Amino acid sequence: MKRRAPVTLIVLGLIVAVGFLHLVGVLRPVENDIRWAFEPIASVFGFVGVSIGRQTEPKENISALKTHVRDLEARLSTVSVDYVRLKALEEENHSLKELSSFLKTSGYDHVGARIIARSSDPQTATILIDRGASDGLEVGMAVISGDGIFVGKISSLNQNVSTVLLVSDRRSRIAAARAGDKKLFGIVQGEGNGVARLTLVPQADALAKNDIIITAGTEDKIPKNLAIGMVDDIQGHRTDPFKTATIEPLARPNSLNLVAVLRPDVLRPLKGNTSSL
Repeated sequence: MKRRAPVTLIVLGLIVAVGFLHLVGVLRPVENDIRWAFEPIASVFGFVGVSIGRQTEPKENISALKTHVRDLEARLSTVSVDYVRLKALEEENHSLKELSSFLKTSGYDHVGARIIARSSDPQTATILIDRGASDGLEVGMAVISGDGIFVGKISSLNQNVSTVLLVSDRRSRIAAARAGDKKLFGIVQGEGNGVARLTLVPQADALAKNDIIITAGTEDKIPKNLAIGMVDDIQGHRTDPFKTATIEPLARPNSLNLVAVLRPDVLRPLKGNTSSL
């Protein structure tokens, strides 16, 4: 028992000495070396511990997390669909207001229609509308959008649907005038790819870039003063009897949902003979 006492005192003395040296920082280099040597081993044990923890995580928690993720994805999809529908309704409402305003002031007899299909071939620019012969429509009637913008004319129809030949279709021909003039000014014919051309314009008649071209009103079922397009580029020499111009149609069928068809007696507007969209 007497021999153990000195050993105990020595151990206690060493512990006190080590603690004192640690506090004053003398052992800091040695401690750093020891920490550096054992750091990889500590990392391995830490990784193993995390892996074991993940493997032992309750399956119920994982299942609940997956269900929550699916719920969030479904809600996001619903919100996206609602947003698209809202934007479509806003655009349709804007188009409807423009049409209603023009038709109300013009007094033209008309039938509102919805576009239900569009041609994919740029050379044959047509749209399909949900009104036909049963609605009093006929081949050759003018189709408009917005504030009296000429879209095209009906080329064929059955009882419930009609095909509209757009201004840019290669088969389209429209008697035209320049805005502000009362006389026939030329013919607007489709060129395909969303473009039309004004032809047979007398060389002596003034024509400038950005001039607005309108319907001349010489066709039975197409009234005058409907905007067709804007002059973009003028071609022809002074010695030529006629000049031509590239026309940018004002109607944008790809962005339209609603149109109006002007019926045969449009050249004789009757205040009490109008139909709403």
